[in-house]
Amino acid sequence: MTSLAALRLFGRGVADALGGIAGRPPLLVPTAGVRGAVASLTTPDAMDGDRALDPDRRHTGWEQTVAARIALQIGGYRPGRHASRIRCPLLVVVCDQDQSVLPDPAVRAARNAPASEVVHLPGRHYAPFLESHEQAVTAEISFLMHHLAPRD
Repeated sequence: MTSLAALRLFGRGVADALGGIAGRPPLLVPTAGVRGAVASLTTPDAMDGDRALDPDRRHTGWEQTVAARIALQIGGYRPGRHASRIRCPLLVVVCDQDQSVLPDPAVRAARNAPASEVVHLPGRHYAPFLESHEQAVTAEISFLMHHLAPRD
């Protein structure tokens, strides 16, 4: 994201948050956009979302937007801080070339969770829905079978 786009997104976020306090409907921004656009994600792999989430283009009216106020919160979102408190089995699937959600922080967080398993997939952000789909599904089913299957 360029500095100008980040500043514009932040401005819209502030306007949206203030509008929310005043009872106005959310000020929406695109979920994904090209670098320099005012959008939630502007990495190259964010642009694969349409192809990954609606491959047959059946949902042409799907509004892919988020409330701009999310820009005020996303920078502080660090779920890995609490990984050590997770007591159930945890599967963390990371895409090694992901530019939208970097793999290293997820791997570090998983190391702090007492019962975690990390699966690395080749590809970008939407690889589990695209080129690495079969590998992702196999890993997920294996994880579920290991942790949920009845034990003899």
